[in-house]
Amino acid sequence: MKRLEILALKSPNRAPLKVEGFVFGDEEDDAPSIAIVGAMSGDHINQLYVASRFVDYLRQKEEEGKITGKILVIPAVNTYALNMGEKFWPLDKTDLNMMFPGYKEGETTQRIASALFEALQGFDYGIILEGRRDQGMCIPYVKLIKSGYEDIEAAKDLGMRFIHYREYSPIETVMLQYNWQLWETRAMSLVFGKNGTIDAVTSGEVQGALVRFMSKRGILKNGVFNGFLSNIIGPENITILKASRAGIFESVVACGTRVQKGEKLGRITDSLSGEKLEKIVAPRDGVVTCQYSHPLIFQNSIAFRIASVE
Repeated sequence: MKRLEILALKSPNRAPLKVEGFVFGDEEDDAPSIAIVGAMSGDHINQLYVASRFVDYLRQKEEEGKITGKILVIPAVNTYALNMGEKFWPLDKTDLNMMFPGYKEGETTQRIASALFEALQGFDYGIILEGRRDQGMCIPYVKLIKSGYEDIEAAKDLGMRFIHYREYSPIETVMLQYNWQLWETRAMSLVFGKNGTIDAVTSGEVQGALVRFMSKRGILKNGVFNGFLSNIIGPENITILKASRAGIFESVVACGTRVQKGEKLGRITDSLSGEKLEKIVAPRDGVVTCQYSHPLIFQNSIAFRIASVE
């Protein structure tokens, strides 16, 4: 294992901010290479946890001689936000994952994105560990956007239940996955967990998916359990249920639950009087993939997402 310093920013009142990665294997091997990027937001604790545990796992596998390709793991990018308990870059509240491919002469977050993007060049595969960008929690799934350089067959090797495969939106042209794909790395995202927390169950599922992918792609010599035969889900397969009223939100189902049309999913009550304001029911058969994760919900917030296969 080699410890790689990707970026160090000096500070007048604290230790330098460092972005570090861990390199395993030999780039001269004929096997494919892969880079894994962890927490880019200060509330992506689960993503940091998975990446750090995976570094420890790979350290052991390297000692056993089971790594056949080159692997780079970067557990955290926005270390300043993690230290300060902030979601975005603490000084100007910018989102690091909206700064790619970066600009080395630009603002601080642009420089961080530029240094990171430079370190990620030349890898065959790229996996971004992501949390949701809203107040939701979800079952682990693969997010794959259509850029013309995506590899859906490779995404299937993760063995996740769902691959959300869709056209990119204009805002995603400044995000890592899209730019990484344009630079000819077969990049994809693993989205999972609830922001700000550690979930041992989903963390184990994601680490298993990483091991499965690397084994099937010839980067790691390791026996693996087969995962799911992934369902390809587009926006047309997802039903979004929004809260019609604000109040106390209670869910009666868990993420991953298969539901039938008309089944009760949750309710909203008045936060002062306790009056029942809304009963949320499933409008179709499917699987609950995401749900609102805070006990107080605002009107028009997304309460549930249901994936269906026609």
